[in-house]
Amino acid sequence: MPLISLLLFLVSGFVFEDWILGLTFFALIPLSTLLLSSKPLKRIVQSMPIITIIIFLWLALGLDMAHPGWVVFFAIPLSDMLYNGKLEPRKLISVFITGVFLVIGFVYDAWHPGWLVFLLIPILNTLFFPKQTFNFNHKAFYREFSSNFTTSKKKDKKRDEEDIIIEDDTYNR
Repeated sequence: MPLISLLLFLVSGFVFEDWILGLTFFALIPLSTLLLSSKPLKRIVQSMPIITIIIFLWLALGLDMAHPGWVVFFAIPLSDMLYNGKLEPRKLISVFITGVFLVIGFVYDAWHPGWLVFLLIPILNTLFFPKQTFNFNHKAFYREFSSNFTTSKKKDKKRDEEDIIIEDDTYNR
C-alpha cells in the first residue's frame, strides 16, 4: 500500500498539479490496515475519529470543500450507535438536539443564538434519563487493600509521623 500511495501522490502532483490532494493519498496506508483486519467493522468504528479527520482534511485541503465537509464528523457517534445496535435515549437526545441546531442554523440563519439548544442535552438527560451514580464503598476498599499495608510509628527528632510500610515481595527486592 505504501507504493500505491506514493504512485497516487506523484500522479496527483505531476499530472493534476495538486500536491496537497496528493498528500492525502498517504492516508490509504492506515485505512488499508483497518479494512484488511480480522474484524473490519469494529476497527472502523474504533478508528472513526481518525477516519473523519482524514476525510475532512481531504475535503478541505484537497477539494476546498471545508464548509460541507464538516458534516463527516457526525459519522463518529452514528457509527458507534449503528455498530453497537443500542439506541440509548441519552444518545438519541444528543442527535435530536444537534438536528434542531442544524435546522435553526440553516433555516433561520441563527447559528450564534442557536448553540444554546445544546444546553438542553444535559438538562433533558438529567431530568428524563438519570444515570445511576457510582457508589464508592470506602470500607470495602480499605478491607481489600489494607492487607498490603501496615503502619508503624517512627520517632524522629524533627517530627512524629506515621509511615506506610509495604509488605509485598515485589517492592522489597
